[in-house]
Amino acid sequence: MNNFLKKITRVDIIKFLIMISIFVILFRCFNLQYTDTKKYSNLIKGIEVKNYIIRTSRGSIVDRNNIVLAESIPMNTLIVNNTKKFLKDEKSLKKLCGILNKDYRDLLRELKNRENKNFSYIKNGRYLSSEITNKISDLNLSGAEFITEFQRYYPEGEILAPLIGMTDFHHNGQMGIEKSFNSLLMGNNGEKIVMTDLHGKVVKEIRQVSAPKEGKKLTLTIDSRLQYVAYRELKNQVRKVNAESGSVVILDSTNGDILATASYPSYNPNDRKTYSPEKERNRVIIDSLEPASTIKPFLLAAALYSEKVNLSDNFDTSPGYRRLDNKTYKDIKNFGELTTEGVIIKSSNIGSIMISEKFNKKIFYDLLEHIGIGEKINTNFPSEVEGVLTHYSEWGNSDVRSLAMGYHCKVTPLQLAKAYSVIANNGLVINPKILKSDKIQINESKKYEKEFKKVKNVIKKVIESGSAKRAAIEGYTAGGKTGTAKLYIGGNKKNKYSNDDHIALFAGITPLIKSKLVIVVVINKPKTKIHFGGYVAAPVFKKVATDSLRILNINPDNILDYQKKVSNEVEKLDRYPYKNPEVSNVFWINWY
Repeated sequence: MNNFLKKITRVDIIKFLIMISIFVILFRCFNLQYTDTKKYSNLIKGIEVKNYIIRTSRGSIVDRNNIVLAESIPMNTLIVNNTKKFLKDEKSLKKLCGILNKDYRDLLRELKNRENKNFSYIKNGRYLSSEITNKISDLNLSGAEFITEFQRYYPEGEILAPLIGMTDFHHNGQMGIEKSFNSLLMGNNGEKIVMTDLHGKVVKEIRQVSAPKEGKKLTLTIDSRLQYVAYRELKNQVRKVNAESGSVVILDSTNGDILATASYPSYNPNDRKTYSPEKERNRVIIDSLEPASTIKPFLLAAALYSEKVNLSDNFDTSPGYRRLDNKTYKDIKNFGELTTEGVIIKSSNIGSIMISEKFNKKIFYDLLEHIGIGEKINTNFPSEVEGVLTHYSEWGNSDVRSLAMGYHCKVTPLQLAKAYSVIANNGLVINPKILKSDKIQINESKKYEKEFKKVKNVIKKVIESGSAKRAAIEGYTAGGKTGTAKLYIGGNKKNKYSNDDHIALFAGITPLIKSKLVIVVVINKPKTKIHFGGYVAAPVFKKVATDSLRILNINPDNILDYQKKVSNEVEKLDRYPYKNPEVSNVFWINWY
């Protein structure tokens, strides 16, 4: 044995190792040839090169203070990209159904006849949480993958829904601002070429075909704080008076910015089950109504412009009604003898008719046309209703009388707000706008400047001592006009107006000295014993204006009223044992 070992040389050892290596290599080749062929063949067969969509985010919508009103949140969505592969693993699919809370048979029905489709949604498989996504990932499903989708979210919910609108399942704007500015908000998806494995999962990105482009951010003139106040008070009042619906619009008279557009009833765009076509209505731009007595300040302006009427002229409205051309016109009571401004302050229909008879009807038409009655605002709102104002050449005597009382023409609440902004601006016409970036559109004409200055003083008295006392704001000057319109029902009936259903209106301006806010309130079909605008709509104006002025930090301009308020509050506080707050803060106690 020892002799044998001595005979083994280093060369022999090397030869032996080489033979062993050759054997191992031959064995591995045999294994690859006959054992692993199927495995690698299947792997190669599963590899696919395909185009992959890079989804982009829809642009956000924000208010004037950059508060988000609509945004897109990235979420995981499960899709089927190979139906045949997906349906093979019954055990995993049943587990998937358990995770998604769906019936296995329903899943099979969903995917029936989709063998040739490379993209299929699964019910309950969209916008998944991270927890659900992880559970599904652990199943290692073949023929399925996760894609990133963006779910549209509306933080303000029902408060702004009729204005903002919502998107469909493909992220296209369906209504409201979302629809009007869809091309700006939409953005463009990108595209890349990828390699996927047999499970349909991306294993390699080959190249990018096109880069995604996010949608643009849209900044509105809306102030979400004022929007909340307007919606809150509108909703409360509609419910209180058991009305059918209502709307409130707040306009900045200095630049035309639309600060709030509230409509009720509304819906929650985050929950499509709450949606209905009636709740979708942005009543501020869609509801076309006869303005009733809110038109009378403009009748006054036209009368003064004609120089046929002065504020001190007297009109005998006794006995409170007139029979003209087989038609009876009435006041709510016999006001007796009234001055011209008294007619507006008391809102006398008889007096208004008498004023309209004093001057040429073309003058009234020209002024109404000047302030935008009968025209669209053209703020890119979808479905905005055009106002109605027939040409004066078509007016008969009864038409002129109707116009003097606010009938025979139609406006939307926004159009009425624009008209009252002309009073606020002493005759200057500024077109309302909804995009903060839009330029201010001003008609510089001073044609009616002195007339509207006089009108402004008259509507101030309407609140102080006339039909709109419930609209008075402590500490601030304000002016406005009430309106109560019978609901037009049309048809072939002799009386085309309902005797039971009315529209209560109030249009007002505050502060009046240095005008800022124009607020229009509309309450449709209030079911109360007293349905007049001064009782139903004016209190909403007061509440909305009070909180809006505080939020905007606009100082009181009615100093005497302010001092009286503070004095009364301090006197009340003196009765309590705790330390009194600073007087400057007392004014705001209990204002919410």
